[in-house]
Amino acid sequence: MTTNFQDLLHRALLIFAAALLAAAPVTAGAEYLGGEPILTASVAGSNEFLPGSDSVMLVVIENRGIPDFKLLPQGRVTAEDQPSTAKLVKAELGAGDAPILVRTDPQMAGDIPANSRVEMPFEIKILRNATGGTFTLPLTLAYSYLSFAEERGSESIAYTYREAQTVVPLQVRVTPRVSIAVIDVQAGELTAGNEGYLAITIRNEGSLGGNESTARITRHEESPVIPVAGSSYIGVLGPGAQVQGRFKVQVEDHAQAAWYPLDIRVEYLDPNGDVVTSEPVVIGVPVQGPIEFEITSEELTIPKGGTREVEITFRNCGPMTVRSAQARIVAVDPFTSARDSASLGDLAPGQEATVSFTLSVDKTATVKEYGLESEVRYRDALNNSLISDPMKVRVKVVERSGLDIVLSNPVYLSLIAVILIGTGYYFHTRRKKPSE
Repeated sequence: MTTNFQDLLHRALLIFAAALLAAAPVTAGAEYLGGEPILTASVAGSNEFLPGSDSVMLVVIENRGIPDFKLLPQGRVTAEDQPSTAKLVKAELGAGDAPILVRTDPQMAGDIPANSRVEMPFEIKILRNATGGTFTLPLTLAYSYLSFAEERGSESIAYTYREAQTVVPLQVRVTPRVSIAVIDVQAGELTAGNEGYLAITIRNEGSLGGNESTARITRHEESPVIPVAGSSYIGVLGPGAQVQGRFKVQVEDHAQAAWYPLDIRVEYLDPNGDVVTSEPVVIGVPVQGPIEFEITSEELTIPKGGTREVEITFRNCGPMTVRSAQARIVAVDPFTSARDSASLGDLAPGQEATVSFTLSVDKTATVKEYGLESEVRYRDALNNSLISDPMKVRVKVVERSGLDIVLSNPVYLSLIAVILIGTGYYFHTRRKKPSE
C-alpha cells in the first residue's frame, strides 16, 4: 500500500511540473550560427591587353562560403540572414605596380549569398609605353556578414554583424609591343601649294623590338599635308632605339602659315613572324604659307602710238627664298613687246628687284588705264620650277603732247629734216665765200 502511495505522489509531481512548464512564458535563448563568406574573384574572358588600349575588364566575384548554421527548434523565430552571405559588398580595383590606369571608382556589388556570383565591369587604360609582362591588380572587397543572432521574446531576433575585408589578386598580362614616340620633326622649306621633305625622328619606347620595320606616314583626316612618298625603311627597331625617317609630302594650295597634323606609325614583324602595326602618333607639321609676289612700282604711262622702256619692281612677299626668278609680262592688244621677260635672280623674303621691259602701244589705242598680266617663274629648294599667281601691271595710255606730237608725225619729221638740211647747206656755203 505504501508503494502505491509513492507511485501516485510521483505521478502527481510530474503532472504539476509539466503544467508549470506549459504555463511559463518562452525564455530568451541564444543560438550561435556558424559559417562565413569566402569571396574570390577572377577576370572573365581574356586578361591580355595591348599597350595604349582602352578596355573594359569584366571581373567575376564569387562567394564560396558554406551555409553552416544550427536550425532553431520548432516554434522559435527563424533568422532571415545567413552567416555565409556577404552583405553590402563594395569592390575597389587598384593598379598596384602595373602600367595601368583604373578609371572606375569603387562600386557596390550588393549582397552575394553562398554559391552565388556577380559580374562587375571596370574601365582601364593601358599606358602607351607600358612594358610587356604579367602584373597583379589588387581587388579590395569590403563587406559585412552575420556573426551572431539572439532571440528576444517570441517574435524578434537581434542580429550582430561583423565587418570584413579581403584583397583578391587579379592577374593581367600586357602584350609587349613596339610603341613609338616622336622626338623631332624637321620640315625644311615647306610652303602652301608646293612639295617638300620631312625628317622625322622616332624612338621605340616599347618593350619589344621590331624586325623589318618600316615607318609610314598617312594623312590625318582633312589635313592639307598629304604624303607623296610616305614610307621609310628602318630595319631592326629595338627597345629604346632612335632612328630618323625621310618622307616627301605635298601641301594643298589653300593652306595658311600654321601647324597641321600628320599620322605616323611603324609596321614590323613580331617574334612569331606576324605583321604588326604600332599605334599611330599624331605629329604637327609646320607650313610656312604660300610664296607670293607683288608689284610695288607706280602706274606706267605710255602715249598712244608710242614705245617706251618701262621699269617694274617685284617684291618677294613669301616666307622663303626663291631661286632663279624670272619675270614675264604678257602684252595683249593694243600693246606689243619687243622684250617681255627679264631675270630677277634670287630673292630673299621681302627683297625687291627692278627689271625693264619694252612696250609699244598702237596709235589707235583708246586713252584709258589698262591692266597687263605679269608672272614670276622661279625654283624652290627642291629645284622644282614653279609659277606665281598672275599680277596686274597698271599701264595708262594717254594722248601725245609736246615733243611727242612732233616726233610721232611724219610730216613734222620731214619738215624738220628739210630745215636741218637747209640750215646745214646755208652755213656750209657761208664758210666758202670768204675764201673766194
